[in-house]
Formats: sequence, structure tokens, C-alpha cells
Amino acid sequence: MNLRIATWNMAYPFYKSYHKDAWDYLLNEIDADIILFQEARPTAYLNEDDKHLVWNEIGDNRSWGSGIYSQKYELKEETIKSDFKGVFSIANTTIGVIDLTLISIYGLIENNGPNKGFAITNLHRILSDLTGLFCGRINGKRNIILGGDLNASLQIDQKQKGESHKIFFERLEDFGLKDAFKKLNKPYPLQTLRHSKSKVKWQNDYFFLSEQISNRIVDCAVIENESIRRYSDHNPVVMTIEL
Repeated sequence: MNLRIATWNMAYPFYKSYHKDAWDYLLNEIDADIILFQEARPTAYLNEDDKHLVWNEIGDNRSWGSGIYSQKYELKEETIKSDFKGVFSIANTTIGVIDLTLISIYGLIENNGPNKGFAITNLHRILSDLTGLFCGRINGKRNIILGGDLNASLQIDQKQKGESHKIFFERLEDFGLKDAFKKLNKPYPLQTLRHSKSKVKWQNDYFFLSEQISNRIVDCAVIENESIRRYSDHNPVVMTIEL
């Protein structure tokens, strides 16, 4: 069987008036078996379905967050020690005889202090928090599917000093996580963000999978159309794996 998994930054803070329509589109048109979402709030209907939804808001002045939803498969939330609740969420599910650990991550941008404007600082901290999970020290080795708007790109290193983004992606690789686009030899970059103040074709959204499950990737594509441009400044990425 084929499993369709989508990741989408739904840009709730900036597209609130379209958010319900965005969810309708995501559920009915994208029609993914599992959805990883960021910068979003589930609808009231989805919030009632606690067996199929794992979601946390970030808090403070952010009433939105990252989560995972599946209409078909039951999800069980997993929590680890971290200051980034809602920035990432973890869910476990079983499909047939295959256990999957799903991680939805948003590259949270610092909004004050000396690191204001940087997401990479938080991304490196998040990877450190997830080290035990990635290394099999929490319930053993896993089939991991990590996706989201990372606010990370090698394109950023080209515009600032240092290689902090390159190092971030190298850390993912060191944990044995494989870039779905690279596995399929897709060109780089594939635009997933249309920034209002930039003409750069930014790629910020990704899937990374543990090695064994990465060998099951059938397809991974960026979805682009007029509806998506109305609902968010990010494009959904939809991946298909064979189970």
C-alpha cells in the first residue's frame, strides 16, 4: 500500500480569515493519510478528535503551533523534555506491522535579544533535545518521519556569514535522517516559500526520514496552485511512501 503524507505551514498568524478554508482544502483536496502542520490551529471539529490529532500551541503571544493529524490512523502523543513544546510535536502510530514516529517541526524565529531574527539557533537546540530519540535511547531504533517548515536553507548561508544552516543539515544526516528530495534526486532549491519581501525562490519545507523507511519513498512533490497562494505563503509538500 502507498501512504501519502503532507507537511504544510498554514501561516495562521497572517492568513486567519482563510484558515478554515485552508483546512478544508488540505483535508479534501490534498487528501493525505497523515498531515504534519505548522503555524496552525486545528478547527473545532478536529480538536474534538483526540485519537487522531496531536497538537500543541506554542503559547505566550502565539496561539498556534505544530501538530499531526490523521483521519485514518490513531495517533499517540509522545513528549520529551524540551522548552519547545508546540514548536515541535511528536506522534506515534502503527500502520499494519510498521511503527512510525512522526515529528512536525517549525523553525521558530527568535523575536528578541541578540539572536532576534534567527531560527537556526532554535533549530540546533531542538536537534539537541531530540538526540536521545534519534539515537535510539528512547524506546529503541525507530522509523522516523520528520517534516515541516524549518526556516532553514543552504540559500541563507549564501547571504550571511558562516555555515550554520549547512551544519544543521549535516547534523540531521549524522542522525541517519535522509532528505526525501535528495533521495529522489530532485533539483535544489524547490521553492516552498513565497516571501513578500524577497524575489528568492526559497526552499524552507522538507521531509527527513530514517534510513530504512527512506528507501520506501515513491514520490515527494511541492504542490502549487492558486488556492494555495490564497491560503498561505508556503506550499504544501506531499510525500508518498510504500509500506
